[in-house]
Amino acid sequence: MTSNVFLVTGETYGEAVRWLEEELSKTKTTSEERQTAELLFEECFSRMEEAASSAGDFSATLRLRRRWGDVSLILSAKEEAFNPLAGPKELAEADEEEAVSLSILLAHKDKISYGRKNGENLVSIKVHEASGKQTGKVCVAIVLGILAGILMKGHLGETAAQSVDYFFLSSVQTMFMNALSMMVAPMVFFAVLSGITGISDASDVGRLGGRLVGVSLAKLFATTVLGIAAGFFLFHDGMPELLPMIPVGDAPAADFSLRDMVVGIVPNSLVTLFFGGSILQVLFLACLFGVMINRAGDRAMLAKELIEFMNRLCMDVLDVIVQFIPLVVFASMAKLMMSVGFDVLLSLGQVVITDVVGTVLVMLVAAAFVAAFGKMSPVAFLKDAAGFAPIPFALNSSNACLPQALAFCEEKFGIRKKLAMFTLPVGIQFNMNGTGFYIILVSVLMARTVGVALNADMLLSLLLSAFIVSFTLPGCPGASLIGLSSVFEAVGIPVGAVALFLCIDPIISMLSTVGNVTSNIASTLIAGKESRE
Repeated sequence: MTSNVFLVTGETYGEAVRWLEEELSKTKTTSEERQTAELLFEECFSRMEEAASSAGDFSATLRLRRRWGDVSLILSAKEEAFNPLAGPKELAEADEEEAVSLSILLAHKDKISYGRKNGENLVSIKVHEASGKQTGKVCVAIVLGILAGILMKGHLGETAAQSVDYFFLSSVQTMFMNALSMMVAPMVFFAVLSGITGISDASDVGRLGGRLVGVSLAKLFATTVLGIAAGFFLFHDGMPELLPMIPVGDAPAADFSLRDMVVGIVPNSLVTLFFGGSILQVLFLACLFGVMINRAGDRAMLAKELIEFMNRLCMDVLDVIVQFIPLVVFASMAKLMMSVGFDVLLSLGQVVITDVVGTVLVMLVAAAFVAAFGKMSPVAFLKDAAGFAPIPFALNSSNACLPQALAFCEEKFGIRKKLAMFTLPVGIQFNMNGTGFYIILVSVLMARTVGVALNADMLLSLLLSAFIVSFTLPGCPGASLIGLSSVFEAVGIPVGAVALFLCIDPIISMLSTVGNVTSNIASTLIAGKESRE
């Protein structure tokens, strides 16, 4: 880790900007990242200076930190506690000039964090996040897990191998899945609430928001149907070789009724909702509360700030959990090799290849919607989207790809920046097409593997569950694991089976991000067309 420091005052601000440009040019940051970093530095510094007790003597320390390929700015000042970030209430009360400044910070809130230590206000601005770190770790974990599994299978006796499995491998998997399951209900609840209240905040754009959401959900539903069709015809017999790896304690539901599912959407208790409650109940309650909070108007400003805080808190906890994926992948691969061997790897490879085809289908669906509703050549759209695809593939996160997607829409398609800054962030939540395709594909595969009857009621339940869960997931790595957990639980597939797909999740996540971002861009193009008309 390396860092450089500059003391910033009102008089030395210009020098600080030039110093920052020079230092950032020495890093592996793009011109867009550098421009965004300078803009956020300017806004944070000016707000901290205005809030200082003695603005004329205000000074702050600017530090450029580089760690493991990540680049960030740390702005610190010894003053009274002041958070330069803003919530909905503060934005609503600001004058026009200040509202512009706050809107810039809110648009990049995922890049900014605030803290206070030893009497100092500390603002961290994320400039660049090294791509491929998690993927590289997972690849190493896969290789090491395969080698460890082969060695233990060949040199350990049956009793010793069972002990290693019981005390380490299975324990690591169980702890990870418990942590993941722990976050499913609160993450979905606050993500849906945040999405509903966020759309309400942008109500000044009129019918644009409704059309954006409607078109996005229509595309998502279309790709979900494609996913269920692909799983139905490509995995007719399931993968019986995976059965020995599914935890014995998890048994699929014996019977299923669509009527019971619909009736059960309404919970009979708020207390037990987050303690093993149905994900559909969580969605119902989140939608109900979201609508009622919107109806409360200005009286709900405090509630909206709390919702945004809890949503971000859940995302931060999820970020911590997914950091342990390499360890879990190592344990999963070792256990796979000890139990069944290379045939399972070949089976999972079929899932990856199918998802590659699914990503192409998702892009074709996006192009079809652009042609039908955006009046643009689908060939031209696909050509531009294919050229942009390596960026979301490498970043592996719809949220992380947002600045590049904004620039792409503005430069390639002439979309107004103000419009794109509304449609793209909102659209992230409703354009999880790549993730939705994968979730429904694997759900059909596992349903057939464990013997869940895919009758008409079950197929409809599977379709609706995957569709609804898909647009409640965060646009970050690991989202598909939460989606699989939710859908598996909803239709009676053993939740523990999610661990089988940990080793391919990084590749799947990158492919899904390409589909998600492409679909989001398509929705923005359609919304832009509607706005111009």
